[in-house]
Amino acid sequence: MIDVVADLAGFARLLRVAGLTVEAPRITTALRALAAYQPLRAEDVYWATRLAFCARHDDYPAFDRAYEEWFGRPAAAIAAPPADVSRQAAALAGEGTPADAGDRRTAVRAGSAERLSQPRGWTLGAADRAEMATYMAALAGVPPRRRTSRHTSGGRREIDVVPTIRVMMRHAGEPAGLRYRTRREQRRRLVLLLDLSKSMREHRRMLLRFAFAAVAVAPTTTEVFSVGTRLDRITAELRRRDPQAAVDALSGRLLDWDAGTRLSDAVTEFTRSWGERRTVRAANVVLVSDGWELGDPTPFAGQIARLARLAHRVYWLDPSTGEAGYAPEAPPLVSSLRHVRLLAGDDPPALCTAAGVLACPSCGPRCRVHRDVRSWVAA
Repeated sequence: MIDVVADLAGFARLLRVAGLTVEAPRITTALRALAAYQPLRAEDVYWATRLAFCARHDDYPAFDRAYEEWFGRPAAAIAAPPADVSRQAAALAGEGTPADAGDRRTAVRAGSAERLSQPRGWTLGAADRAEMATYMAALAGVPPRRRTSRHTSGGRREIDVVPTIRVMMRHAGEPAGLRYRTRREQRRRLVLLLDLSKSMREHRRMLLRFAFAAVAVAPTTTEVFSVGTRLDRITAELRRRDPQAAVDALSGRLLDWDAGTRLSDAVTEFTRSWGERRTVRAANVVLVSDGWELGDPTPFAGQIARLARLAHRVYWLDPSTGEAGYAPEAPPLVSSLRHVRLLAGDDPPALCTAAGVLACPSCGPRCRVHRDVRSWVAA
């Protein structure tokens, strides 16, 4: 009897040698697709494995050569599959549409398939640069600051004991003059988590322009991550002086921007890898996402709660707020509303308003400047 798992794992190793990115989740997807065929034919093996292992059209020639070498049958001799079988296999691979029209919004927007590819670059025009200048102006106000554990001379509330004793020793123990100290302040950090998956393709360039503006205003205290099927730090690419150079740098990296959404896994990895560092502690964390994914929202809500305890505040920018009759519907978003502040992020004016909230030095429950924004959130 043929060991299907071992045979498929060997085929996956051959594909890796040929240059394809075949990870363990793709092998699991291929096994699920093969199990869906009853009965299983040789043609079914080809189409199921090609759908699971190929992330782009450029992978097809290398896949066909590896298939012929491993299975001993040329790919040209295999007939095309029926349309309904193709849709079922694509759905198992995380690429298709669901059969239930009632779940169309969730399943079409969210997916779990991972595809690493180089994002296509684009040329920034005058309008794009003007938009980034608007974001910079909104973010470059009086920056929010936080007190550190270090002290400096000044103030009138806390006596600095050591300098005071030194003065007393020079005056025969008499309290000739008191010395005071105060806590040092530094700019509050800003962390952006951008959902740049396939469901966010319409807003991707706008969000990247906003992220570049945030890094340009405060390059040493701003961190940017992309979240999709995994977590990627893209701060180094956005720290270029020229925004076009930043776009070109992003285009040279292998990222999963055209893949599905594993928001819970990405946020969990972020809190595990970066939550204990000073990057997150007492920082303003901004998650930009529509909130749609196929996973269970319960673990995600727990990670957001932990992030809210570590950070100063957690904001959620939802680009879907521009839709008519908008109301929070995505399960991860609904389960996290008690831990985040929901802001609009559907167009440049909304992002400018959000930038004003992030740049406000006293923004909080008693902030009078952004009271209208808070009343919208409360609604």
